[in-house]
Amino acid sequence: MTDEQTTKTETKRDRVRRILIHPLTEWGFRKPGNVTEEKHGKFLVDLADGLAYLSDEQLERLREFLKTKGEGKDRRGWPRMATITPLAEAVAPRPLEEVPVIASWFGSARGPQALEEGTLVAEFQFVTKFKRPPLHDGDWRMVRQRAAEHDSNKRVREDRARRGVADEDDRQWLAWYAKLEARAMALLPEQGRGAA
Repeated sequence: MTDEQTTKTETKRDRVRRILIHPLTEWGFRKPGNVTEEKHGKFLVDLADGLAYLSDEQLERLREFLKTKGEGKDRRGWPRMATITPLAEAVAPRPLEEVPVIASWFGSARGPQALEEGTLVAEFQFVTKFKRPPLHDGDWRMVRQRAAEHDSNKRVREDRARRGVADEDDRQWLAWYAKLEARAMALLPEQGRGAA
């Protein structure tokens, strides 16, 4: 190895290749017979880019899940993206900020409205989990219930902090909530952020 090779920084794409793609290829996964080399090469690049948000440990877990998901008659063809993506989401949901089309829900009029209604964080959690906005009465009920739980938790824990009796759990919860709220607020249009 040359000095240049040893000092080269591993890219996110390279990391996914090293932890997931190369081991699965060695395991026996191959290009499906009905796919061109060019299309398969693009699939592997898209796969590496799409899974770069996962940590090393999460990629290892996904690799183990995928070992039994080969496609084709001999079950050795690379699984389709439609098979891989839900498994990756089960391992760790993709951060909403990395899915601009979905995150734009908060950039619309709905974001400021959710802020005004006090459901912004709960809606952010819902959209992060399901990768879609709340659509049905049951979805909205779930969001409102979660928002009420957050509001109650926040009031109680902030009161404890004000009185100087907050424990580590209270401080961790408040920090977690503040981080989640900041992520949701960052998706709002400028005028919506000013309303807070």
